[in-house]
Amino acid sequence: MNISPRQLRLFLALSESLNFSKTAEQLFMTQPSLSKAIRDLEEALGLVLFERTTRSVHLTASGTRLASMARSVIGEFDSGLERMRTSAEQEAQQLSIASLPSLASVILPATCGALERRFAQSRIAIHDCSNSASIQRLLNYQVDFALASVMPSHPELQYEELLRDQFVLLSCGAWRQRIADEVMLDELLRLPVISMTDASTAMRYISAAFLQRGVEFRPKMQLDQVGTIAGFLKEGLGVAVLPYLGMMPMVSLRGMKISSISDGPLRSVGMVTRRQGGTSAIARAAMEEIRKVVGALMEKHQGWLHPASA
Repeated sequence: MNISPRQLRLFLALSESLNFSKTAEQLFMTQPSLSKAIRDLEEALGLVLFERTTRSVHLTASGTRLASMARSVIGEFDSGLERMRTSAEQEAQQLSIASLPSLASVILPATCGALERRFAQSRIAIHDCSNSASIQRLLNYQVDFALASVMPSHPELQYEELLRDQFVLLSCGAWRQRIADEVMLDELLRLPVISMTDASTAMRYISAAFLQRGVEFRPKMQLDQVGTIAGFLKEGLGVAVLPYLGMMPMVSLRGMKISSISDGPLRSVGMVTRRQGGTSAIARAAMEEIRKVVGALMEKHQGWLHPASA
């Protein structure tokens, strides 16, 4: 038995009007088409639903019972469709982004502000975590896209570089007077450098730059959080090497000096997306807003942030 909601709707309309021509006109169909649809329904059920004479149409007892059941079935069907529609609308305004903390703190606040003004019912989740954790969340379909600083080699992912981020040397207190505005990478070997841990992409860039020179870089101290590094700098316990975007939360700290590392590495910053599968409208809007925010940052911080490689 294969009965469609459309057949039940036609049956219910006819059961209320008990007039084939009137019902056909209301439903914008021909009377023969309506008659065939009712015959097909009767044959599928093995029941006679209407008594037809040349002058009138009446429901049979079976037709009366079916009308009651059909109203319940169609009502539940319509309610289910409405729940699905509402759920789809809510899901369409949900967004999840994974990002390195150093990128999330600088790029995503303005991005999310723009999205909330554009999508009134938006629900945005930000996962600030390591580069590898961000990529894994994307592969597990836990986020729509990721902000990262290393181009992933996974075949299911693609990378759009947004900018290249210069590494800088931060100093405070007594060290501020001893550090020039511009330093060379080799000078770091003679300084009490505080850096991120080996697990961070920032440290990997610096380590790789020294390994290219045949030197193993050994900082005085390695810490997980930029805020902790700032505390040690203010105490005069050393200087710090960080990518420019990573140190931007420290800019407002009193007495902090930024020196460029003229021959230091440039950190790639970009968006990672899945090659397969569609992207929601809010995710596409988020990526477009990120491009705008990055453009504004590059204009404001010229000399520290560089265009994406060709």
